[in-house]
Amino acid sequence: MVTQIHTIRRFSIVLALFWTAGIAVSLLWFYKHEQDTVLEIARAEARATYEKDSLYRRWATNHGGVYVTVSASSPPNPNLAMVPERDVVTPSGRALTLVNPAYMTRQVFELADSQKNLVRGHITSLKPIRPENVPDPWEARALLKFEQGVKEVSEVQVINGRRYMRLMRPFVTEEGCLKCHARQGYKVGDIRGGISASVPIEPNEGAFASVIMGGVASHSILWLLGVGMIGTGSRVLTRSARVLEKSEERYRTVADYTDDWEYWQAPDRTFRYVSPSCKKLCGYGHEAFYADHTLIERVIHPDDLAAYLDHEHASFDGNPSPIDFRIVRPDGEVRWISHICRVVYTKEGAESGVRASNRDITDRKRADEALREQALLLESEVRERKERELELEAKNAELERFTYTVSHDLKSPLITIKGFAGAVIKDLQNGQSQRLDGDVRRIMAAADKMTALLDDLLELSRVGRIVNAPTLIDMNALTHEVLAQLAGPLEQRGVEVLLQQELPTVWGDQRRICEVLQNLLENAIKYAGEQPHPCIEIGVRDGEEGAVFTVRDNGMGVAQQYHETIFGLFNKLDARSEGTGIGLALARRIIEFHGGRLWVESEGAGQGSTFCFTLNMTPPAAATES
Repeated sequence: MVTQIHTIRRFSIVLALFWTAGIAVSLLWFYKHEQDTVLEIARAEARATYEKDSLYRRWATNHGGVYVTVSASSPPNPNLAMVPERDVVTPSGRALTLVNPAYMTRQVFELADSQKNLVRGHITSLKPIRPENVPDPWEARALLKFEQGVKEVSEVQVINGRRYMRLMRPFVTEEGCLKCHARQGYKVGDIRGGISASVPIEPNEGAFASVIMGGVASHSILWLLGVGMIGTGSRVLTRSARVLEKSEERYRTVADYTDDWEYWQAPDRTFRYVSPSCKKLCGYGHEAFYADHTLIERVIHPDDLAAYLDHEHASFDGNPSPIDFRIVRPDGEVRWISHICRVVYTKEGAESGVRASNRDITDRKRADEALREQALLLESEVRERKERELELEAKNAELERFTYTVSHDLKSPLITIKGFAGAVIKDLQNGQSQRLDGDVRRIMAAADKMTALLDDLLELSRVGRIVNAPTLIDMNALTHEVLAQLAGPLEQRGVEVLLQQELPTVWGDQRRICEVLQNLLENAIKYAGEQPHPCIEIGVRDGEEGAVFTVRDNGMGVAQQYHETIFGLFNKLDARSEGTGIGLALARRIIEFHGGRLWVESEGAGQGSTFCFTLNMTPPAAATES
């Protein structure tokens, strides 16, 4: 694991290497600079020598040369034989010979050559008159460069094992030079040769060595100071890094080793810290949040994003509050997160963003949902049980009423039969046969009434037990069929029937729905009362439960207190009316079995009645899916 201490050490080593390289480069530059300085001094000395030689040579040229005593070292110059008065004798008898500038310069150079530490000179030309003036290879190259326009040539060369700074400049033909060199074809301004000056470098190298040693010493001191400062800085930084690493270790132990997803979000919404546990919770690593701070908005479930953004805005305004939201992992899994946060501040008290903690509460949410479903299921079961209890109580009460009614209403025909049967026996014993016919007829009428009661009770008991498959019922066609069956009673009573067109279709047992319509129409005919113009309207209207079918009459009407009574067993508003009183109870039982509802609407006696019922308008399969 690469730590800050290792980084500091590597950086210190690299910095020391760079410092060493910098000192070495500086020393090399210093060495080169001093070496160039030595050469430049030698070159300056050579230029000064050249200038000096040129100066006294020009003086001699301006004076046409000088006369010296003839000697072995200064014999007459044969190259000046054509010059008048080359040789003269003084009045005292001394023999003098003319020494031209070139001859004089050559003799001075020969004298300097005899001295090892003096500057050496040489006058030369590509067309020398004397063999001693023949150029060496370096001088020949320099003379060629002069003809190309070069004004000066200098170079370090080794002569007789010693290093010299050689410098050469051209001679330009002047008017005084033509005295000796006109026969060589020179004209004024021509390059006719040059003087080279060779300055020994050795005398300056001692001083150079001293300077270099001083430079090496100063650079060594600088290097040691730099390395020492780097080492000291490295140790100080290492100690600081150890303290920082221990602090970071405590911080990471607290922040990184947690199952919750922790993060620190700056005021600009970028993430300054995200715990590694976010990978386990949301499926994205902390590097992804550092690279793109808007990733959190894509992680949150779209249905919960608006609530989270409102919470985030409130949190940065200093009003954080807990919030639960869903996230969507990269694999599509949805998980619940419990989010709490608080505003954090710097040491100076400035806001530094929000520190948040996210905990996975998916299992808790699932448990809560399961408990909620269990509670709803239990509540539903309790409700159903209560409904069953109420239904059972209602059925028990109905059974009790049914038992009472049956025992009462069936007992009445039996009492009648028994009474008239006793009368028949007495009539037979007394020989009164003329009364037998009436008594027998009464007994038969009572038996017929009992048969009708039993048939109606049997029909009522069949509702819910004998079930035909539901079919799509055309209420228009069914209503016309029922009206055709009741055409006799309708015509006999003079009832006007108004039928609404285009009644909707319904699903159910067509035979049972037919019985409902027949019972309601017979009831309307039966209780038309003394109405001179009885009228029955059959139609449909919109209600809260959907389509509501209505059978309206203008007959006797039903008082408010009897709106539910008339649907009981054997209950009739007019005891003198025909029938057993089971018709409306049977109709309600059929409608309720079809999932509908049957009720009566009437403003009171003499105001007519409207019997309303609802039925299922959708097929059973569709109703089940919905």
